[in-house]
Amino acid sequence: MTSEVILCPVCGGKVIFQAADTVSRCSYCGSPVLGKSQDRNCVHHPDTLAKAVCNICGDLICELDMQKRVGNYGGKLFTVVNCTKRECVRESEWARPVNPEYERLTNMDWADKIDNSILRITGMGALLMVIFELFFFLSMLYIQFLTPWGLSDNIPYWFIRGDQVIVLSIVGNFISAMLLQTGLQVYIHERQLGAGLMLFVILVIEVVVLVFRGLQFNLLNFPNGMYLLFLLGAFVFASFLVFVGALLAIRIGWKKRKQLERAMAELGLSK
Repeated sequence: MTSEVILCPVCGGKVIFQAADTVSRCSYCGSPVLGKSQDRNCVHHPDTLAKAVCNICGDLICELDMQKRVGNYGGKLFTVVNCTKRECVRESEWARPVNPEYERLTNMDWADKIDNSILRITGMGALLMVIFELFFFLSMLYIQFLTPWGLSDNIPYWFIRGDQVIVLSIVGNFISAMLLQTGLQVYIHERQLGAGLMLFVILVIEVVVLVFRGLQFNLLNFPNGMYLLFLLGAFVFASFLVFVGALLAIRIGWKKRKQLERAMAELGLSK
């Protein structure tokens, strides 16, 4: 038989069929694909229609012979299906067995819409904070080196002009980067509550650093009052978005935590 090539229904990679009556695997993601003339019944129960393909040996299996597992591989969750053969069970032990009743009780599809909103709010706020920090850094350098007010030593420095601006701006940009990274984690169910709480902590640190820099750089006496109003307005807006997103993340994350606790209590599972 001449080998036939089709696209994998999972990832779109190449699946090369060597035989029409056996399972072939995608060359990219390894997903099993049935042959055109392959028997669709379970190999262990010939009168029962197969429900899955063992990811280890490639046998077609029904629900009686199927074990589902979820494993973290490279930071991504994968669903693994194996049959009950000893070698297939052994090869799948790296993944956690799935409890169907536990999966039903911990289903969090109800939060998909609000999770998307939380991600957009916190992500936008944190991104604006990163842009704000970059603008603050560049504008302070401009003021200190290219304006008479800055050249009159109104902005202090330790050894060479601009060194305090650079050091404190690096600190501010680092904090804003942490804010952005944490803001993107509110979409992960098991990290949502912790991410929301961490956002509050980082936001408070960012506010303290901003106030310290403003006082340190003598901005209250800067002759252009519109500059200070612009900085305050931009920072307050970005902080408000992060604050609201963190508040929502804590609220929804707490509900999810309680849902998990109720499911474990109902099924008598320990943490």
